[in-house]
Amino acid sequence: MSKPLVFWMGRALVVLPLDRRYAPNHMWALAEPGGLRVGLSAYAVRLLGEIHRLGWSVQPGARMAAGDTLGYIEASKATSDLYSPVAGTVIEFNPAVLAKPSLVNSSLYDAGWLLRMRGDEAGLLKPEEYLAHLHASWPLVQRLLKQQMQPGASP
Repeated sequence: MSKPLVFWMGRALVVLPLDRRYAPNHMWALAEPGGLRVGLSAYAVRLLGEIHRLGWSVQPGARMAAGDTLGYIEASKATSDLYSPVAGTVIEFNPAVLAKPSLVNSSLYDAGWLLRMRGDEAGLLKPEEYLAHLHASWPLVQRLLKQQMQPGASP
């Protein structure tokens, strides 16, 4: 099996497994029989911090367009909406993560998945393409993070 790709966020290492596709919104999708298992990339989790809470604004069976709002996530560094990485139908949400959101931090590519969907992964990025996306967007992210850390900075 091939080694995963890595991206350095400053001094923090982000691991990108090669067996899945990635969305520009920092979600991953793993093709499985009957659909896609979807979760947050290590990059997203690193930016968000310790995950405290998840909430869904749709129910299983909902038809989603890519980019539609699925729900939200609250973490120690940020709160963010969650957007569908692909067009498709929500099959289920991970009950283990709803009961214990910190699974996203401790097992983000395994037990910490968020939902299952029926959809086409063809529009998602291959791991190497996602890595290039991270390299291209990292300078802007660094500037935004530095601005937020300045006293009196607006969120």
